Amino acid sequence: MTPYELSNINRAFLGLSHVEETWTRTSLNETVVGYFNKDKIVKIIDYKYGYLEYDTEINTINKNILLPKTSKGKERKMTVQRILKIKGSGIQFSGSFHGGGINVYDNKRNVTFIRSFLEDGQISSYKDITNWVNKYVAESSSNYFGWLKEQLNSKRLNVNAKQGDIIAFPIGRYEYGFARVLVAGFLSPIDLFGKTLLISPYSYISQTVDINFDALLKYPTLKPIQINDAHVFYGEYPIVSHRLLSGTELTKIQPSDLSKYMAIPHSKTDLIQMIDKW
Repeated sequence: MTPYELSNINRAFLGLSHVEETWTRTSLNETVVGYFNKDKIVKIIDYKYGYLEYDTEINTINKNILLPKTSKGKERKMTVQRILKIKGSGIQFSGSFHGGGINVYDNKRNVTFIRSFLEDGQISSYKDITNWVNKYVAESSSNYFGWLKEQLNSKRLNVNAKQGDIIAFPIGRYEYGFARVLVAGFLSPIDLFGKTLLISPYSYISQTVDINFDALLKYPTLKPIQINDAHVFYGEYPIVSHRLLSGTELTKIQPSDLSKYMAIPHSKTDLIQMIDKW
């Protein structure tokens, strides 16, 4: 079993539960580790694609039978496959060696609230994870834990975007890009789970979401793209303002291609290149 593991100090900064001395660390197979608090699984670590750690609450009988029993009262033998199908109950840290970077995800809200960015470099080893986490900790401000507490106590949101909404999306730890919703529920021949938004990202970067939105509309935009609305729906991309589309804008509504994205694909580098051309 790969020995790498986040420290409790790391976990404190990432919103994960500490590993207590009374917990039992148990190898469940070649790549999966479970932490038990008596007979309850309280944390899972999966090394299959890099490093995945998440908090959970899975009751068992003698670490052998999963609870609850089936609807027919039958016992379910504890297997790794069954354990991994149970969604975590709290925070999840993922360091992917296959292009996914680092993400800290709140299973209760369906929101990623900490992440690595393109400019941070590729994550391809445990050393890369360690370096990224150490840098993240070192660069945290004095009021960081106040911000983290607010994140962990936030309620799950269900927000429906509409035409003209301006959304903010993270392009750095303290930086945001902005995009305007051209069509909510855009219909296209490409299938994607959830509602589709046709958006137009601006060539603009800010360290705050509190900006002059009338001035924002004067900046050039990148080509319209289609995204799944999940990041807006759950509040990861907040709606920060609203401006009606002009008649001219309405006549130009069409996607630049048929590609759809689960999230806004543009990086800080993309926006800077666009700004430099302006």
